[in-house]
Amino acid sequence: MDTALTALIVIGILILTVVTLSERYFSAQDAIMESWQEAEERAVERARTDISPVSAETTPLGNGVRIKLRNEGDAKLADFDRWDVILRYTGVDGYHAEWYPHNSGVKQWTNTIYENFEPGILNPEEEMLIEVWFPLSSAVSSPTTNTVVIATPNGITASTVFTH
Repeated sequence: MDTALTALIVIGILILTVVTLSERYFSAQDAIMESWQEAEERAVERARTDISPVSAETTPLGNGVRIKLRNEGDAKLADFDRWDVILRYTGVDGYHAEWYPHNSGVKQWTNTIYENFEPGILNPEEEMLIEVWFPLSSAVSSPTTNTVVIATPNGITASTVFTH
């Protein structure tokens, strides 16, 4: 009788262990499936995104750069606060490689969208003017060849050169 009771307790513990492990296994599989689907969605969004520079030039005083950018992809682009704009240039005070924030401070970049079908959104086939501003003391020196790199929040980049 004692053995039967012990065996019953052991079998109960084994069943409880198998049920608990199975539940955790299925929860882990669900989490893996969700993360896989999110990764696929990000990959599809990246495949639908493409930007290309149309032109880039410095301002007459050399304290700014104007870049015309075209949305060549199928995705609508927005969230400009999350975009990265990086300039590498030779200024009157030396070499600069700097990231510029959107609409904040003395060093900043702003954007104007042409063919503004939806305000604040760069639709496919639309163009946008990006203007990067920095202090006159850091103006682009002449004659130099310089680079601008622009990156969207999902990691798509475009770069071009500009001269002054």
